[in-house]
Amino acid sequence: MSTRSREARLLYEQLRALEQQAREARRRAGLRYSRREVIQALAKPPYGRRVGDQRISDWVPTSDKEPKVPSDRSSDDVLALVRLWSSWAGESVNERHWRNLLEQAQPVRVLRTMPAGPGRPVREFTDPFTLEVHEAIDGGGASGLPLLPLYVERQHDRWLADVVNGLVARSAGQPVGVLAVLVGESSTGKTRACWEALNLLPPDWRLVLPLVPSPAEALIAALAEITPRTALWLDEIHRFLSGDRGEQAAAHLREVLNDPRRGPLLVLGTTWPGLWADLVKPRKDGDRGDTHAQARALLTGKHYRVPDAFEDTDMPELRRLATADPRLKEALEQGKSGRITQYLAGGRALIDRYETATALQRALIESAMDVRRLGHDIPLPRILLEASIRHYLSADQYDLVADGDIEHALAELSEPRRGTRGPLTPVTFREPGGPRVLTDDVRLADYLDQHGRKERRTKAPPAGLWDALVDHAARDSFIALAEAARDRGHLRVALRLLAAGVEAGVPGAAVAAAQFLEEEGRPDDALLWCLPLAEAGDVAAMGRVAGLMEATRPDVAVAWHRKAAEAGEGYGWLYAGMLLRRAGELLEAEVCLRRAADAGVHGGHAELAHLLQQAGRTEEALVHLQQEAEASGGYAVVETAALMRERGDSGLTVLAWLLPRAAEEGRKDGGGIPWVEHALFRHLAMDALLRSRLRSLVDEEGQDDAFRRELTALLDFVEELAKGDLREKDTNTPEALRQHGRLAEALVLYRKEADTGRRDAVVHVAALHEQLGRTSEALAWYQRAAEGGDPEVFPQIARLMSAAEGPDETFDWLKSCADRHGEKGYPDQRSAVAELLRIAGRTDEALAWLRRASRTGDPYAWRQYAELLEAAGRMEDAQCMRRYGWEPYGEISKPWSAAPPAVQRLGHVRTAGD
Repeated sequence: MSTRSREARLLYEQLRALEQQAREARRRAGLRYSRREVIQALAKPPYGRRVGDQRISDWVPTSDKEPKVPSDRSSDDVLALVRLWSSWAGESVNERHWRNLLEQAQPVRVLRTMPAGPGRPVREFTDPFTLEVHEAIDGGGASGLPLLPLYVERQHDRWLADVVNGLVARSAGQPVGVLAVLVGESSTGKTRACWEALNLLPPDWRLVLPLVPSPAEALIAALAEITPRTALWLDEIHRFLSGDRGEQAAAHLREVLNDPRRGPLLVLGTTWPGLWADLVKPRKDGDRGDTHAQARALLTGKHYRVPDAFEDTDMPELRRLATADPRLKEALEQGKSGRITQYLAGGRALIDRYETATALQRALIESAMDVRRLGHDIPLPRILLEASIRHYLSADQYDLVADGDIEHALAELSEPRRGTRGPLTPVTFREPGGPRVLTDDVRLADYLDQHGRKERRTKAPPAGLWDALVDHAARDSFIALAEAARDRGHLRVALRLLAAGVEAGVPGAAVAAAQFLEEEGRPDDALLWCLPLAEAGDVAAMGRVAGLMEATRPDVAVAWHRKAAEAGEGYGWLYAGMLLRRAGELLEAEVCLRRAADAGVHGGHAELAHLLQQAGRTEEALVHLQQEAEASGGYAVVETAALMRERGDSGLTVLAWLLPRAAEEGRKDGGGIPWVEHALFRHLAMDALLRSRLRSLVDEEGQDDAFRRELTALLDFVEELAKGDLREKDTNTPEALRQHGRLAEALVLYRKEADTGRRDAVVHVAALHEQLGRTSEALAWYQRAAEGGDPEVFPQIARLMSAAEGPDETFDWLKSCADRHGEKGYPDQRSAVAELLRIAGRTDEALAWLRRASRTGDPYAWRQYAELLEAAGRMEDAQCMRRYGWEPYGEISKPWSAAPPAVQRLGHVRTAGD
């Protein structure tokens, strides 16, 4: 018997066995079984397949005749038959297993040969849970359900299908690599969508899941051996592109995706929105480093946002499938606001378990929630949670915890319920071909992780938790945890965490400590941390030492910048050149700046141009300014246009150079300052002859009407700019009407502007209402301005609201508004409210409010606290607060040493005040 015949026989035998199970189950239940009943059941929902007895008899003959192999076109009918028989037999359906059986039973197809690369054939991945697809609720224990709920295709699925199908269709003659990342909150269906997309790949494709020894290292290793027709599975892609080797992994992946010899290659990824933003946020001017340059270049434009909830357009198909799948029916009925996938993934069940947990179980969960929101990596050391629970229990509760109770509680929390994992589950790994290995780490369920971030965002972590983190946090989390401590003003704790990182050998911990101390105004202490590393050859430390010495020892700083540059940090040439130029050593500065420009360092050409211009070498300066402007845009465009005019270039020549830059800036649309637009307007405003020549184009025959309108509007705008006044000069502007006492008319116009989104118009409407004696309307508009983020209206709100409702209600409203904006990263309102409270004689109330805001994570509140102390005349406390921060329990810290651990052990300990 041939191999293919054996595979066809295997399909037949398994179909025959499944039918027999269905027949016996029906008989035990007192129900009849016949092929006629099978045909009738297949014709009804959820199957909807018209399959005759002849077809079933071909695949599963009742006599001894040889069964026929189902054709490709019949595969869906066979799968429907499998689902029906499984349902009657009370069995779950492994659809990937049956699809593989059907495919293997088909006549042999000739596939192109290729060297075997990493991974396994995609058809061998039959268990979605091995790829971290969330297990779903069990639908009340209904039998015969597929492994995963029936799938509702949504807009992100169609986008992903276009990506995959496009790649597969081009693969025969045009190898290419494609990256597609789904970005969405926890349990919104990202990983399931990627799983469904795998079904679109031909069976000869391979799937690679790089994880060991670490995601980034595994990815780098896999990319070295990758072969065409491979899919890379990068679920939670931030794990692969962050950390010490994340940038190296991103660079390698970019290279492979652009290598035609490696294609076709599909890379599927998922991540959360906040983590995506961290990877793609642009480098800011003044940043000394760019921690995610390669990741940003790799990822930008390669994602699709998965919505948190089902859209209205998705609901009809969801309702249709819910009639056939009780899990979907339950999620449709119970999932709030269209959050279907979250409910299916067990979100509600997890919340129920958390809310009904024992005191000990709840302490374990909440400590995990707090540790995660403070920045700890996903694997949580079990000993860390055990050391933390005492701070989440009362003294009496903790005294009652007996030996074995914690282990028992963790075991219960790891148990799956209703088809989904428990709140806290052990972290395991498995080497290829080896047994599953249990680690000493646990993982908090994603849904509870996000629930904790939202529900506990206003709760200060227990003071004792910070000590537990210093003693037991995972080594790779120390730097992130130190940043969280610093945000809360716990400066001593932040340095202890960084010291623990240094002691544990965490790369970058000492440099992070030096940067922290430098930014807190302690450069001498910072030098103690990074100088030994710099002398040992650490490039980042060299740059930090150089930066620390720029103000006091610029000659030494130049030497260190040069060392860093020679070691591969191109920005060292730029900083050395700038310092040398400032010192008047122009020849040496030119050498360094040329090295920076040659290395492609951002700002290198511009700084070199400034030096050359200073030396009167205008032509050379212009060449480099143009290179900077054409490569990076920005203010260099304005400077280039000005220098071209200074050189005597005609207006048309400058305009011809500016227009391509304007088109490029329009395509980028990055939300920054539109410097090209500024340069273009300025150039036109300075050249009346050029404007006149452009006006003549408006009157030429054959010009497009839209072109005429746009050019006319542009020139009218620039004419006003040239006059130095862009404000309309007629008397019908709202401001003109207001100045002439026509307040009601001005109010109408300002309201129209406010309704179109102009923020300053809201304040004008409020002020006009107040002028007209309409106090309540004025207050409502001032409050609207405050809700829009304007802190300058708080005194007006305090004045009007206090008179109407009293000071307590007023300050409650103001603090609530400021808290909401503080959570979004806008601190100015808190400062304004604190100052109003001080003026009202309620300084202690303001301090308590700021202290609470700081302990819950507002990175600005502890500095505002120091400012308020100073304004209240408590200078010594203010100075101590700025220098030492405060303790997690809420008191200003006593002086503490900032010396690194090695110095303290040697006994050369200086207090920060020495």
